[in-house]
Amino acid sequence: MSARAEAKPLRIGMLGLYGMTMPKLHFTGFETGFGEIAPRLAEMGHDIVMYCRRGSYPPEMRVPEYRGVKLVYVPSPGGKNFSGLIATFFAVVHALATGRYQIFFFVNVGMGHHAALCRLFGRKVIMNVNGLDWTRAKWGPVARWYFLSAARSAVRFCNELVTDAEAMRQFYLERFQKETTMIAYGAYVETSKNPELIEQFGVKPDDYYLIASRLIPENHADVIAEAFLASGSKKKLLIAGGANYDSPFHARLRELSGDSVILAGHIDDQDIVRELHCNCFAYVHGHSVGGTNPSLLKAMGFGNCILALDTVFNREVLADGGLFFPRDAAVLAQMMRDLEANPSQVAELRGMGPERIRANYTWEKIAGQYDDLFREVAAR
Repeated sequence: MSARAEAKPLRIGMLGLYGMTMPKLHFTGFETGFGEIAPRLAEMGHDIVMYCRRGSYPPEMRVPEYRGVKLVYVPSPGGKNFSGLIATFFAVVHALATGRYQIFFFVNVGMGHHAALCRLFGRKVIMNVNGLDWTRAKWGPVARWYFLSAARSAVRFCNELVTDAEAMRQFYLERFQKETTMIAYGAYVETSKNPELIEQFGVKPDDYYLIASRLIPENHADVIAEAFLASGSKKKLLIAGGANYDSPFHARLRELSGDSVILAGHIDDQDIVRELHCNCFAYVHGHSVGGTNPSLLKAMGFGNCILALDTVFNREVLADGGLFFPRDAAVLAQMMRDLEANPSQVAELRGMGPERIRANYTWEKIAGQYDDLFREVAAR
């Protein structure tokens, strides 16, 4: 029997998430990651309890357990700006009163003050900081100040911080003089099973570019759409993603949409998401904020030819398995023209993503790293 199998399991509370992803209820971003990590930790024997925002779940979907993870639903009033903070406060109160957790695990640096409260009660606290929220353009100055103050609170009080990329680890070391544990996210390697599913969007295999992301300014769907239209491509651009607010950025996207630029909205059905990825000509990744991005890993696992915004985080994940563009629509337009003229390069890039996922980003590897970290902190 392995040392890991012989080790005593832990009771772990997970706070700060929307909740557990389920069929027909899919959250993007780091919820995708912990929807894979939490069940694997449960399979290792740990008692995992995830706190979920009640308002995000229809009553019929509020099951007490899913894939071995126990679920607690807390009130989540406050709308898009405050529901996360309020729901996590309720989760903290419940966890401190009844949880008996050996590890309090938080996700999202904006919950730094919540994590500090648990630490002040003598609990062992770990946080995945999940990026640099105080730099996001969607937030006003007050919100950005709050996120930065929460980050400082997390740095000061948490027993351990997790960063999801080596470049993010370096950032926290330089900005806050704080050493962190780097653990990325994972992805599956999959191929097309039912390409007919994409027909509902008016596209055909290999005849469209794909964006699959939240529609926020930092992901640059507007720049990508402008570049696509300027390229003169005969293909289409399909944008799969939604937003829970409106802004001039979203108005600009609507202006750019039409026969060639398709706004498909948020797509919950993961079979459809798989087919959109596996049958696209190329995936365009415009994310500028954050570390190892689950959307990018997913595209790699699906064997996409990837055009990615040139950031230190995207280069770390892709290495030489993608093409990198600056925040310049004219340059990206020329890259699209060049790519369409070079089918051998497209084929080469499509084969590199799955290889990199198998080598570096399997969910089993990632869950094992969290298991090691939780056990080490609990044993201190």
